[in-house]
Amino acid sequence: MKRNGIDPLWLFVSLYLAAMFLPRLVPMGMFGDGLLYASMARNLAEGRGSIWAPFFSSGYFVEFASGNPYFENPPLMLWLQAGFFRLLGDPWWVEKLYALLLFVLNAWLIVRVWETPLRGTLFHGRFGWLPLFFWYLIPVVIWGNPNNLMDNNLLTFCLLSLWCVLQGLSADERWWPRLTLAGLCVYLGFMTKGPVALYPIAAPFLLAAVTAAPSFHKRKIFEGLAQSAWVAVVAVGAFALMLALVPESKFYFENYWEKRLGAVIAGERADALLTGWARLKIFAILATELTVVAVVTLLVAVVFNKKRHERASDEAHQKVRRTGLLFLLLGLAATLPLIASARQSGMYVIPSLPMFALAAGYICLPAVGRWLEKPSAGNTRFLGTIRVISWVGFVALSVHLAWIFGKPARERALLQDLPGVQRLIPEGEKVAVCASLMNNLHTHTYLQRFHRLELSRDFSTCRFALTEPRCDAGMQETLRQNGFVRADTSTAPTQAHFVYLKK
Repeated sequence: MKRNGIDPLWLFVSLYLAAMFLPRLVPMGMFGDGLLYASMARNLAEGRGSIWAPFFSSGYFVEFASGNPYFENPPLMLWLQAGFFRLLGDPWWVEKLYALLLFVLNAWLIVRVWETPLRGTLFHGRFGWLPLFFWYLIPVVIWGNPNNLMDNNLLTFCLLSLWCVLQGLSADERWWPRLTLAGLCVYLGFMTKGPVALYPIAAPFLLAAVTAAPSFHKRKIFEGLAQSAWVAVVAVGAFALMLALVPESKFYFENYWEKRLGAVIAGERADALLTGWARLKIFAILATELTVVAVVTLLVAVVFNKKRHERASDEAHQKVRRTGLLFLLLGLAATLPLIASARQSGMYVIPSLPMFALAAGYICLPAVGRWLEKPSAGNTRFLGTIRVISWVGFVALSVHLAWIFGKPARERALLQDLPGVQRLIPEGEKVAVCASLMNNLHTHTYLQRFHRLELSRDFSTCRFALTEPRCDAGMQETLRQNGFVRADTSTAPTQAHFVYLKK
């Protein structure tokens, strides 16, 4: 299957991932949550806020969640990203670089998790591109990876934990050292984005269950339970030890429970209103995200069904099928707890989605492997064509990336107005804004991330004000009463926002 030392399919899938990821990464602009986290990490690196009291701004875009300090999520990713800001300073691309490193690390870990169960089989070391291809058939993965989401960082620790589990249970040595590392990774995942990090705990038990099938081996089942229990004990123990030794952490997680996690489970927040059967919405979200993966998997099964080989019943193929079932169950284990939340979104299933990609890869592996290994002139021509397309694609992609680097890609009106706002309003000011801007996630995060501005509803205490066309006319009386006049924009024109200053 290889020609000139490089697998053409690895080359093609690498191009595909790069083409889906990099053009969304290198322009300026990002989803508001990613800029929110980047702002807090930058502030922490500069000494504003502390590790147990992250600071975004004195103003926030939802009234029921205080932005000062921030208790909406656990803080580990903010700490890690603050190290990048401390090292690199404050250019616009720091969080982009962090997202790139996470993307590369997660892709590498997916391949490591894929390869570990294949040791000793004819499939080992040759098809790591397959789960990556399925992973990048999922829309929310394509959208989420460049956007500096905590879910991407959470996925890193989940994959690390699973890799440790699989390594420990497949090695001819004691399992507990690697399962101890797995438990510590679960703890780090929880410190990144909360309870979704817990699903790797189920991996030893699920592995024992699928290995024991179809006959029921009680010893394997109980051993799997004991191993899962050990991972849980390590994770919970590390968290409990932290709470006992660091009083600030206890205060932080009490607020995290009261203001976010507990409130979302109970449906007590304005952004968490799902009740009853509506909480099953997460499975509709999951089904939507996995539609393309399911269709491609089904097509492979149908196309190759007539070419089934008698080897499909041998031990290697049985192991492949069992491992596919394991990852499918792990994906469901990561998704099922989300029905407890009254707030659901596609980004919340990001940590579970590689499990479904791995499962799809294992389902397709025997058929794809037989097809690629079958010597034929058609296969040779196909792989040669793929190689040429890939190299040409890399050249075209490089030119495209150089052209769009640093240019506005989203929230273009806000980014185009940003230089004018920066010239008219000093950095770090508190700025009064109209209601539509006060409730706008991206206005808060862009202005804080790129000019450290804090937005406020109080026109009486601010020296500057900001409006936009849809609210400007209605704000004129308030602006006049508080002594504001529109700034001269002849040297710093703004188009979608109007800057005012006090006389």
